[in-house]
Amino acid sequence: GRIHSISTSQLKEELNSFGLDTRGAVLVLQKRLKEHYRRTQSSKHPHISIWHRKNPHSHYAIIDFEATCDENSPETDFMHEVIEVPVVLVSVATAEIVDIFHEYVKPKMCPVLTPFCKKLTGINQTVINQSRSFTDVWKDLEKWIEEKRVSKLTEDNEDGDSVENDPDHIKSLCFITDGPWDFKKFLAKECRYNNMDYPGMCVQFCNLRRKFCNFYGVKRVNIEGMLKNLGTQFEGTPHSGISDSRNIANIVCTMIRDGQCWTIMRLLT
Repeated sequence: GRIHSISTSQLKEELNSFGLDTRGAVLVLQKRLKEHYRRTQSSKHPHISIWHRKNPHSHYAIIDFEATCDENSPETDFMHEVIEVPVVLVSVATAEIVDIFHEYVKPKMCPVLTPFCKKLTGINQTVINQSRSFTDVWKDLEKWIEEKRVSKLTEDNEDGDSVENDPDHIKSLCFITDGPWDFKKFLAKECRYNNMDYPGMCVQFCNLRRKFCNFYGVKRVNIEGMLKNLGTQFEGTPHSGISDSRNIANIVCTMIRDGQCWTIMRLLT
């Protein structure tokens, strides 16, 4: 249609006239403009964003584990253990980061990090030595999430408004990961190592890498590639769990604003 036939400068000019982001690859700009017209045409109040009404969840929890590793060990044989649990909470209503959970973990079976692992992740042995077990950290994460579900249910905010409009109140939550490995590989292994039941809240999750390429019509790429397509750059330190999670969250926020509805969940099998 018309959007695919106009130049990049015209796309940016039109996006700018609507107060929309003008950064990104051509395919991203085209999708952003098409979704804008689709949303405004279906709304009786086009000046009011409706992205949060069409998403099935109120919040998304972005998680990107870091785990033990060694440069010369075969990937299939190495006993990976989680050493960092970062979770960045995103509100769909505001398309913004609203809170962060971040803890390091002391590995159970191989508590001494390899030089390669320390260099790659930026995590030093002192931090690991002072950290707690995976089971303790995971219990705190579950408590952190549950408190956000419960603590706001019987409270109104300072203005007396309902918690329905509170971006910190979790009504429904889904995890988002960059690919299936965090849950299918790292979390599943930790559950076996620690004789834990697999967490029910992690059975369904969204695969960002797949959703990104399907939504914008681009090739499947890593975090840096997705940010490049959006016209932005990686912030922080690559392979740092908290930095990776923050950058993934920024991608998710942009996709929400661009009209992505995370309706299809990846079922862990």
